[in-house]
Amino acid sequence: MISYAQNAEDVVLARLFRTQSEGRYVDVGAGDPVEDSVTKHFYEKGWSGINIEPVPELADRLRKARPRDVTLQLALGATKGKATLHVVPDAWGRATLDERLAQRYRERERWRVEDVETEITTLAAVLDEHPGDVDFLKVDVEGAEREVFEGADWTRHRPRVLLVEATEPGSPTPAHEQWEPILLDAGYRCALFDGLNRFYAQADDEEALACLSVPANVFDEFERHEVARMREQAEKTAVARAGESGYIRRLEQRLQQEQKERERDAAYLATLEKAVEAERRHAAKAARYFSALEKRIAELEAAARTSAQYIAMLENKLNQ
Repeated sequence: MISYAQNAEDVVLARLFRTQSEGRYVDVGAGDPVEDSVTKHFYEKGWSGINIEPVPELADRLRKARPRDVTLQLALGATKGKATLHVVPDAWGRATLDERLAQRYRERERWRVEDVETEITTLAAVLDEHPGDVDFLKVDVEGAEREVFEGADWTRHRPRVLLVEATEPGSPTPAHEQWEPILLDAGYRCALFDGLNRFYAQADDEEALACLSVPANVFDEFERHEVARMREQAEKTAVARAGESGYIRRLEQRLQQEQKERERDAAYLATLEKAVEAERRHAAKAARYFSALEKRIAELEAAARTSAQYIAMLENKLNQ
C-alpha cells in the first residue's frame, strides 16, 4: 500500500481494516487531503467520512478532493460557541486555538500568525447530526485534545479505534496525561504509542488491540507517498526520454535521408551543368562554322559577280 500519513499511521490502521472495502472515519484536524493525511488511503479504498477542519483554505481543498466526505469548517470543543483560531500560513499543520502556543510561534519560531474567528461545536453534536458507526476517529488539534474529548458522548458514540496525536506540538514530549483518563474511563485501552500518536481500541476488542500493537514496519509492505511519487515521476521521465530518443532517432534518419537526397540533387545538377556547358561549346562552334560559311558564300557571290561582269565585257567586244 501507499502510505500518505506523517508517521505511517494509516499502515497500522490498515492492518485492522484490510478486508473492509467500505468504512467510515472521523478526522478531527483533517488538514490537507493528501499530504500527511491519515484518511487518504481509506478514501481511495472506497471509504468516506467526516472531516473537521477550521482553516478555510484546507477545508476548501478537502471539499474539492473528497466529494464523498462531509467537510465541516469549524473546530471542536467541550461546548458550542466561537473562538479565535490562530493560523500559521507557512506551517499549515500548526493552526491552534491556544493563545499561548500562538504567542510562542510568533516569538520563538518567528512565524507569521493570522487570527480567524471560527465556530466551535462538540464531537457529540457532529455525530448526532451525521449518525452511523465510526470505524476510527483521528484527533490532531495541537493541544486541544482534552476539550474535544470532553465534548463527546462516549455512551452513544463509540468509534472502534481512536488515533490521537499524543505529544506537545512540534515536540516529542508526551502530553497524553492531560486527556487519556477520559478515554480510559470511557472503556478504551492504549494499544500502541508510535512516538507521535497513541492508538486506542475498546478494552474488549482483542483483534483491534492486537493489530494496532506494533508500529508500521517492513512486513506491512508499504511505500511512502513521497517515494511512490518520485518513482512515478522517474518512470514518466524514463518514458518521456524514451519518446524523445525515438524522436531524435527518427529526426536523424530524416536528416540523413534529406542529406542523401541533396547529394543526389547536387550530382544531377552537376550533370546538367556539364551538359549545358557542352551545348554551349557546341553552339559556339556551330556559330563559328556558320559565320565562316556565310563569309565564303559572300566571297563566292562576289567572284560570281566579277565573272559575270568580265563575260559581259567580252561579249560587248565581240559584238563590236
